[in-house]
Order: sequence, then C-alpha cells, then structure tokens
Amino acid sequence: MGFPFKQIDLLSEWLGIAAAWIYFVTGIIIVYEVTARYVFNAPTIWVQEVSQLFLLWATFLAISRALKHNQHIRISAFDQMIGDRAKKWMRLFSLVFIALLCLLAVIYGAQIFWDSFERGRSTGTMLNIPNWWSEIIIPLGFGLMFLQAVTEMVRLFSTRESQ
Repeated sequence: MGFPFKQIDLLSEWLGIAAAWIYFVTGIIIVYEVTARYVFNAPTIWVQEVSQLFLLWATFLAISRALKHNQHIRISAFDQMIGDRAKKWMRLFSLVFIALLCLLAVIYGAQIFWDSFERGRSTGTMLNIPNWWSEIIIPLGFGLMFLQAVTEMVRLFSTRESQ
C-alpha cells in the first residue's frame, strides 16, 4: 500500500469546503447581529463569541487545503531567476519548515488544550463556552497541515503521483 495521497487530499478538500460554509454562516450571523443592534436596538449576547469561535475553526480547517493548492502566503521574488530544479528544492525546504512548525504547534497546542480541558476553564462570558472548544482546533488544524505538508513533500519527489 502506497502513501495515502488521495485520503489526505480528500480530507483537506472537504475540510476546506466545510470552512467555506462556516465563513458563510458567520457572515449571516454577523449580518443578523448588525440588523438586530442597529435596526431593532436589540443586540444579541451570543453573536460575537460564536462568530469568533466559528472564524477560528474555519481558518484552521482551511489551512491544509491552502497548502495543498499552494495558496498560502509566499515570497516569489526569485521564482523568475531560478530554474525548475532550484524551485523544487526551495519548495522542499519550505515544506520541511512548515512541517516542523506544524509539529511544534501540535505539541504545544495539545498541551494547552489538555490543560484547559482538565481544569474546566471557560470563557467567563454570558455563554461561558469551555476554552478547549477554541483550543482543540489548533493541534487538529496544524496536525492536518503537517500531513498535507508531508504529502506534498512525497509528491514533490514521487515519480508517480497518486492524485
């Protein structure tokens, strides 16, 4: 059995689509809040906190898809000056760097999540949402981005891409 290109790519794609829908829903609830606040003078107590949670989740669900499609922020000043082989090695270097940063985020993010989960920390706001709801997406999102980075590294030097 070969490297699971398709499974990791498919997961990144589906989570990217889920993130887009979460952004859409967030836009709707923010429009609702603005309308309730300024038209009906009846602000909500939940929109700000829920929209922040949604935006955080959507962002970290989408990062692996951005990496898969090479849509992350990058510096391309040297792209025109170097050959294809050098571009390949620069891409590998950036993927290794991304993977290492992802591993750090997974390790430390998991520790922070677990600490909040064990201690029962919450936001202390009207909704009193548990902190771990927003913290768990950090190791999950970066974990998936790590898998996508490894996938892209293998794909970069694979003779047969299993897309």
